[in-house]
Amino acid sequence: MKAVEGQIGRCRFVSVLRWLLIRLAACLLVCSPLVLIEVTLRLCVPDPGVVLKDPYVSFGGLRPLFVLNESGTSFETASERHFYFCPQSFSAAKKEGTFRIFCLGGSTVQGRPYSVETSFSTWLKLNLGLVYPEKTIEVVNCGGISYASYRLVPIMEELLTHEPDLIILCTGQNEFLEARTYHRLKKMPPGFISLHQTLLGLRTYSFANQWLASRQSRDTSPLVLPAEVQPKLDLETGLSTYHRDPVLRETVTKEFSHNLELLVQKAQHASVPLVLMNPVSNLKDCPPFKSELSDGLSPAERAFVTRLLEQARDMDSSDQWGKLRLLEQAVSLDNQQAGLLYQLGTCYVSTGQFSEAKKYFIAAKEQDVCPLRMLESMHDSIMEVATRYKLPLVDMRELIEVKSTHRIPDQEWLLDHVHPNINGHQLIADALTDVIIKTQQMPVSESWRDQQNQLWQAHLLSLKEGYYQEGFEHLMMLKTWSRRRGEIEKSSE
Repeated sequence: MKAVEGQIGRCRFVSVLRWLLIRLAACLLVCSPLVLIEVTLRLCVPDPGVVLKDPYVSFGGLRPLFVLNESGTSFETASERHFYFCPQSFSAAKKEGTFRIFCLGGSTVQGRPYSVETSFSTWLKLNLGLVYPEKTIEVVNCGGISYASYRLVPIMEELLTHEPDLIILCTGQNEFLEARTYHRLKKMPPGFISLHQTLLGLRTYSFANQWLASRQSRDTSPLVLPAEVQPKLDLETGLSTYHRDPVLRETVTKEFSHNLELLVQKAQHASVPLVLMNPVSNLKDCPPFKSELSDGLSPAERAFVTRLLEQARDMDSSDQWGKLRLLEQAVSLDNQQAGLLYQLGTCYVSTGQFSEAKKYFIAAKEQDVCPLRMLESMHDSIMEVATRYKLPLVDMRELIEVKSTHRIPDQEWLLDHVHPNINGHQLIADALTDVIIKTQQMPVSESWRDQQNQLWQAHLLSLKEGYYQEGFEHLMMLKTWSRRRGEIEKSSE
């Protein structure tokens, strides 16, 4: 009886095995053409360009930021990238005793409206030369004008191939500069985003993704971005393209968090230390770039809020309390009009209520229809990622707030809406130096601060003639660009 049962069991096993083998063979038969196409594309067709493994955007036709010079002795910023990046170089063969740092981010990292010579990266290099006199210090500035977090990912991948000892990451101010609608993304179930991200690693899928994107209109699916930045404000009518869009804002915020984590993970996967920075914005001396009344107001309420605003503007400057009452009444009806919130903040400053003033300045920044300053949710993402990954953090916002009157960042430390002045860059460099000393297991020269001021002064005296004038001209152009002819939004439409 047992023998019969054993024979039946073996028959069942053979039957199941045959069933599995038949289906496996069928799967291989179906998949083999796809495998053949994938192998053929990899062997015979050039790569379509660097593809960002990101569910939100991808790029076509990217080129390296750094290329070898003619002699092959050093890497230099590629000439075609000079419009966005300042020329930088570092040795191709990293010599023993070299401490190499890459500073990655946007125009704040570059030092705009001036340049790399007075950016925190230069002051950091001077500091570290005193701190570690036995080391060869290389601090390479990779700040790209208008570069958002999603454009930093392929650059991070490139930098990690150049033997960095440390990467400093400062990003978050440029996330709303380029036109991106996420039309396809909004229709994807959550699991499809991860699947799309994984499949982009296949040459077949990558080509198909780019082909489909090219067949669709720009208004519906700009998932494949051009190799270089195309800010909306470069257009004469750029400001008019910004409108209140809560869904877009939420998606951009999620994309920033995703990219921030991706950048951190890439550095950690390569075992490269990373310092995270939390950017700062001008609150007191930067009115919103564009304001719109709340969508939920009735025509009568819109007219009433507009009339209150006009009355407040027309009041005598000495009657700040009367102006304050009018603005508070308007805000009780509409707490989304950025210009109104900003005016209320300035009134609170005039009446000595500084904590209330700061609250409304932040609210004005948050409700700005053209958000060229970092949103609070993005600051929260930086702090959360720094905590979760146990990263050293330089909080630029806290540094500037501590030095600012009533802890409200203004033009004393910021030249425009987001760019620190030279003193601000020096302050940031000192904070970075302290973090590096704390985290690096290297002996430190105890007398470095005694020599710092003299070295900094010598560097300032060495700047080329006209350096400050060029910076001032860049500042004026930047203000014109961000305001489009310098017109601050006064209307409430």
